[in-house]
Amino acid sequence: MSNPPCTSAVGIVINPLAGTDIRRLVSSASPTTEMAKIGAIRRAVIGAISGGARQILLTGDRRSLAERALERIERDLEPGLIDEVDTSIVEAPPYDHRDNTVDAARRLRNLGAGALVVFGGDGTHRDVVSGWREAPMVAVSTGTNNVFPRAIETTLAGHAAAAVATGRVPLSDASWRAKVIDVEIQRADGRTESDLGLVDVALVASAFTGSRAVWHGDSLRHLIAAIAEPASVGLSAIAAAAAPCGRREPGGVHVEFDPNSPTTRLTAPIAPGRYATLGVASHRRIAPGETVTVGGPGALSFDGERDAVIGPDDHATLRVANDGPHIIDVEVTMAAALHSQLPDDHTTPEQN
Repeated sequence: MSNPPCTSAVGIVINPLAGTDIRRLVSSASPTTEMAKIGAIRRAVIGAISGGARQILLTGDRRSLAERALERIERDLEPGLIDEVDTSIVEAPPYDHRDNTVDAARRLRNLGAGALVVFGGDGTHRDVVSGWREAPMVAVSTGTNNVFPRAIETTLAGHAAAAVATGRVPLSDASWRAKVIDVEIQRADGRTESDLGLVDVALVASAFTGSRAVWHGDSLRHLIAAIAEPASVGLSAIAAAAAPCGRREPGGVHVEFDPNSPTTRLTAPIAPGRYATLGVASHRRIAPGETVTVGGPGALSFDGERDAVIGPDDHATLRVANDGPHIIDVEVTMAAALHSQLPDDHTTPEQN
């Protein structure tokens, strides 16, 4: 694994809509408040500065979460330390759309961010990777089903990102490569569209996107999962019940559904506090790079959210690739970063 040029810049990606979708209404998922997000961002900035970052690039939004997180932050830092740091906010359009996050990721890459801290759920991280596929990132969970990101104390997330950005811990030692589900949609009129998912991509029977989130299991027709871990919630939990596949294992899982199957059925948690029982026609493991083709009509759901309508004469080709973002392991990185503060031989002689 090659290491990117070292900088002292840490990018912080903020999605104000993470944790606010319709699953708050149709399941027992808890909302994530703005104040909770502001506090988490603030701690990440403090961790990044304390970890050696001297430039902090935050994505902006019309709720001013970044600006509010930075208010009087010098009170929580060592005296004078804030004077050594350049904090700037990447401007965002005055509307909320996934393209904002995609564009922000591209801009952070072009501005020289050495590592990112990404706040959001599976959808937010998908948007970041759509803009910067190989991004070095700490993936912090603030969304709904949250299979891809994990719950991490954001002070440590910021510190670990800074350790990688400054080169104190090489990226090759600190991270592993995530999988990506590459999707190519072939339209009946000859057009081709490309997209990706990080956790799962599903074909659902309803040919509209609507509220985007998939929360009716009986609409599923095909499911391709790159991550199918039993201790998860969401569509990938269905794949895990059929054929588990860990996030660091190569390949993925393909499940084809038959809602009328009277015998082959499985039950899985598709949202917090919500289970679904589904009929299964077939299931199998798929190898890295192996293609799966599905046809319409219906809609494609990416990481639990419907994003593309598929017409009756359209089809989509999907494959699991192993060249996704570099996921920074906070525990490994912090162990290396903290250990590097002392010389190799720091044994205190015994007193007589």
